Amino acid sequence: MFNTRHYLKIGFCFFLCYSQYSKAQNLSFTDAYNKMYQNNNTLKAVNKQSETQQYVTKSINGLRYPSLNAYAMGVVFDKKLDLSFNDARNNLASFLTLPDASVLGDWKVQVGKKEMAFAGLNATWPIFTGGKINAAVNASKIEGEIIDKSIESTENHLISELATRYFQVKLADEAYLVHKKVVEAMKLHLFNATKLEENGIIAPAERLVADVAVSEANREFLSAEKNIKLARTALANTLNADEITGDLSTPFVKSADINTLQFYKESAINNYPELQKILLQKQLAEEGIKAKKANYYPDIAFFGQTTLLHNDPIAFGILDSSRERPWVVGVGVTYNIFGGFKNKNELKAAQSTRESIDFLEAKAQTDVKTLIENLYYEIEKSQEEIKNLKVQEEFATELLRVRTRAFAEGLATSTDVIDAETNLSVVKLLILNTEYVYIVSLANLLEFSGLSKEFLKYTN
Repeated sequence: MFNTRHYLKIGFCFFLCYSQYSKAQNLSFTDAYNKMYQNNNTLKAVNKQSETQQYVTKSINGLRYPSLNAYAMGVVFDKKLDLSFNDARNNLASFLTLPDASVLGDWKVQVGKKEMAFAGLNATWPIFTGGKINAAVNASKIEGEIIDKSIESTENHLISELATRYFQVKLADEAYLVHKKVVEAMKLHLFNATKLEENGIIAPAERLVADVAVSEANREFLSAEKNIKLARTALANTLNADEITGDLSTPFVKSADINTLQFYKESAINNYPELQKILLQKQLAEEGIKAKKANYYPDIAFFGQTTLLHNDPIAFGILDSSRERPWVVGVGVTYNIFGGFKNKNELKAAQSTRESIDFLEAKAQTDVKTLIENLYYEIEKSQEEIKNLKVQEEFATELLRVRTRAFAEGLATSTDVIDAETNLSVVKLLILNTEYVYIVSLANLLEFSGLSKEFLKYTN
């Protein structure tokens, strides 16, 4: 038999399990953000691009250093490499009046073997390239900064996406409850109408109107259920989760302390990653111009080479067997004298690219400022609409109460009650939708101002 202590243990364990279960079922916006930041594949992809660019930059930095290469080669000739002095021997035999020049021997000297093999090292070190290497290194660093801005832009956009989808689920959940109450109210009205019809107080047509109203309310209720499933699927996709279950604990933000319109416009110019990327593109274009100008300068490099191993000391020692490891060092200069005006046209193309970015920057700044202005006024309009709709909700609630009572006394029709119930539900849904538009507009305003992280403080 269990004693009291055993029951307390069981109760405590049950309480812990229930608490953990309840906590697991609730998802705040901050929790959703943390999951998205850890699991979202889009964010993982841009972070991997940053890692890739770091290695690219390191590889380009290698252009500043010497290049050392090992080489090896095996060669087979169709005959031995010899030097023949037999013509001089024959002339000497004639001079000595010898009848047969062969008595002086064969005057051939072997220079190389028929089969030759050798291996060694060679090195080059650019000491002047007109600025091409510096431009390439700087361009690579700028490209890394552009990717960093892309990461920031992706993070900001995902916060807006999360706000849209998180509160879309919230909207669907709240709308579901409104439709559920409408169904319950219409069923109650149908029940009352049926009783009144049975008692001969209202005509059958009045009961039929109530019956149709129940059917319509059920149809909208089922549609609201489907909206919840769709919204939760979209949110699960953002969080890279299998499904989203349970309640979303963060309520709609109904009133936020926001700054002036001018503040957000200036913040966009200074902080919006996409505009910052355009500035970096201008710097990248400048490096491109420097690289093209460098083509007008010569390339100068140190070079050196040595043969470490070979099988023919005579050949590689240049007829001196004592030099078994020949080497050479020097300085080389290359300069393009004429390339069909290639350098000139490439430079003009780079300068044209730089000029086009100025126009893109001006257009982008204007577009962002206009978008911020629209979002700012959308937020203000939503705040005003919520206040007005709250007044309408109070009126619609009172009107429903009055008409329901009047219908029970035979002083109002079934249509009057249904219209009042429908009007109240419409007002409630309008309030929910306006609250949704308000918070999504706020998230987008902060994104285009480069302040997306501040959205988290509004949801805590």
